[in-house]
Amino acid sequence: MSSAEVVIVGGGPAGAATAIALARAGRDVLVLERSRFPRDKPCGDCANPGSLEELRRLGVAERLEPLLRPHELRGWYVEAPDGSAFRAEFGRGRSGDAAPQLGWAVRRRDLDRALLNEAERAGARVRFGFRVFDVTRRGKRVCGVVGRSGAYGEETIRASWVVGADGLRSVVRRRLSVKAPQPRVKKIALVGHLAGDWSGSAGFGELRVRDGRCCGFAPLASGAGANITLVVPQAEAKQIGGDARGFLQSALNGFPEVAARLRLAALDPRVMVTGPFDVSVRRPSFAGALLVGDAAGYFDPFTGQGINQALRGARWAAVAIEAALREPRRERRALRWYALQVRRHNAATHGLQRVIDAVISRPALMSAFIRVLSRGESQAARRLLRVTGDLADPVTLLDPLVWLRPPLRATG
Repeated sequence: MSSAEVVIVGGGPAGAATAIALARAGRDVLVLERSRFPRDKPCGDCANPGSLEELRRLGVAERLEPLLRPHELRGWYVEAPDGSAFRAEFGRGRSGDAAPQLGWAVRRRDLDRALLNEAERAGARVRFGFRVFDVTRRGKRVCGVVGRSGAYGEETIRASWVVGADGLRSVVRRRLSVKAPQPRVKKIALVGHLAGDWSGSAGFGELRVRDGRCCGFAPLASGAGANITLVVPQAEAKQIGGDARGFLQSALNGFPEVAARLRLAALDPRVMVTGPFDVSVRRPSFAGALLVGDAAGYFDPFTGQGINQALRGARWAAVAIEAALREPRRERRALRWYALQVRRHNAATHGLQRVIDAVISRPALMSAFIRVLSRGESQAARRLLRVTGDLADPVTLLDPLVWLRPPLRATG
């Protein structure tokens, strides 16, 4: 029976960032990852400016940037069903003369591997190919995990703390008997990658909505191609059958701008499918265990917000666990504090995401909304991009002046 002070289940951004912070604090950390890296992840391959702030806070952004060579995102172009559109930047930093805020478009297999390398660099141990299928308890307290590696038999790993960072369908969450309500928003996403060099774009990702479907396009690093993500109602799942690539190519005919790019470059043979995107978790903390990232609750995010939630939750989890390990009598307070941070963040961010989803699902409403945002240099468009870029609190969108103030005069 092996052991570690902290066992983290899942080596994605949430697990890796938690491992980095705790290993730097001198804790014995073991990350258990069922996949073999590098591995792809079905997502939009974007990290928003708020995510980069978290990476800087973690002290890894400067090392990762030259290694990953990400395509810099200045903002997003958004198009409604009737063709109305707006393009807005994330804006500048907190001081007036600060540089423009940027996001990254980077393949998740590269970002995740680089973050896990940073965890090992900090002193964490990583085991690949280890599939966790249960947690162990001593009374009501979680005290380890049970899993299997390859053809080997069952193995129990003891731990003072277990972190469930194992994603949308978290095994740790299920074994802790956390019942998530049935998803109310039933959608699935198909994620493919386009070959070629699309990095010469103006630095904007693209998002188009038509016929109940939403298509995202994001150029990646020079020579690394581009990400194409198509979100469709879950009712269309039967049409996909066993040919996700064929379905994606056919569906993209409804987005002529993207279909034209497919005629210029090849779509990778592998197209990933994931969903639904609505997991509500009421309790993210337990005696001896925390849920982090998607495992702690998830709602279809605007591209890049998922990584921000993972990194921010990892920061809170590391603070709570370190406080509890240093002073065990403070454990209950640390657990309550962590749960409060997660609930506040999820209530605000997921609430906004639900509003966005409600608008997108109503073509006439979305078209009218985009027409408002497209008027000149719209203050509302800029604020919306700052909020979805995790640079401002969602509550700031409730300021009536944001919507009533006339557009700024366009500058040459």
